[in-house]
Amino acid sequence: DNSGFCNTIADGLVQRIAMVDSEEESENVDKNRPTLTLLNIATAPAGSLLKQIGMLLSRLDNLSQVLVWSESEVVDAQQPCSIDIIELPRVNLSFRAKRVEKIDGSVEHRLYSNDNDGLYISTSTNARDLVEKLLGSIDHFIVLQNEDNDLFVLIPGCALPRRLHVDGSHLSVQVLLDRRNQEWINNMGEIR
Repeated sequence: DNSGFCNTIADGLVQRIAMVDSEEESENVDKNRPTLTLLNIATAPAGSLLKQIGMLLSRLDNLSQVLVWSESEVVDAQQPCSIDIIELPRVNLSFRAKRVEKIDGSVEHRLYSNDNDGLYISTSTNARDLVEKLLGSIDHFIVLQNEDNDLFVLIPGCALPRRLHVDGSHLSVQVLLDRRNQEWINNMGEIR
């Protein structure tokens, strides 16, 4: 980059490799656990599954705090690969992809919560519309559901709600979420 402003385009490969023991001197790779490769939501093509998942999970936290991992063998940043694990460390949530065969023989891929047994992210627009009617103008949530089609709302608590003051009015109904307020996050404890 000759401009001096770090404008060079580059790709990086970040992998999580499971080790047998935690000693720094040893490099015993655990062959029973897959190597995970971090996927970049920001550079995902528009309309791709990775971009759609990123936009959905941005309702819970900033994309810089959403880690999407693939168990596929990745050698090039542009190659297609699976989405297997999603982590939101600041919100203390994670999801695992599972292939589910339905009664009618169709196959569906779901993102199951590792923290809420039996619940997976609902992709139904009807479920989202129903919950939006109940919650009103709150839009920082995702809908989870179980096998019985019961719906659950997941709203993160690690974002400090602030009223948007327009024209000096202190009675505004518009709410902004401050996800960077460290004092608020520190006071959240384990449940976020």
